[in-house]
Amino acid sequence: MPGPNETVLRQREAEKRGVLQSHYLFGKLAPNHIDRLASCTVEKSVRQGAIIFTKDDPGSSLFVIREGTAKMTVPSADGHEVVVNLVTEGDIFGEIALLDGRPRTTDAVAISNSEMFVIERRDFLPLVREEPEIALTLIEILCERLRQTTQQVESVMFLHLPGRLAKALLRLSGGGGVARERKVAVTQKDLGNIIGMSRESTNRQLRLWAENKWVRLERRGITILSVEALERIAESDSEGH
Repeated sequence: MPGPNETVLRQREAEKRGVLQSHYLFGKLAPNHIDRLASCTVEKSVRQGAIIFTKDDPGSSLFVIREGTAKMTVPSADGHEVVVNLVTEGDIFGEIALLDGRPRTTDAVAISNSEMFVIERRDFLPLVREEPEIALTLIEILCERLRQTTQQVESVMFLHLPGRLAKALLRLSGGGGVARERKVAVTQKDLGNIIGMSRESTNRQLRLWAENKWVRLERRGITILSVEALERIAESDSEGH
């Protein structure tokens, strides 16, 4: 009979295969490819505030978030940062440098304690070559990231603060839908960096919305109470420009 340590190891490997099989990027792989991928996937625990990688690091691995949230940022010359993306449970990141073999394009920092899978480039690229579905899904992911970046630049260039903030919150909460409440796990400082405004200006606008019961400000994020109200603000500001 297997010993306790071996049993635990088998359980963890089975759990790893299950997570990979249920993931939108890897779900269409054949069982033998899942086993191959699981055997070379490393689990990584990251504490809140830890740097996962920095801009210009070698891009040798892909990350899959099992639990937690991370932000992708670009440092500015004056010491500030621009938040270009937030990733949470189920998301992948680090795919650009992994695919082209060039250095990282952003910093990656854990916003909360996080559990991740790390897949090395040398193990992942052969699967991409063998499985067209993975390549197509990666193209879709890259296109969606490009759309988000374009929308973010457009908002900063053309929208007033309320419109920028409403659009950012709706995007970070998952876009459209009918959910009554949506939690956005982001600090007001990071939210300000996303929309190109100071934390103080962002906080003033959020407090006005909180008084109207459109949002609720919490210690580790913001809960949207009225999706409809934020959609009206985002649409009216867009129509005015």
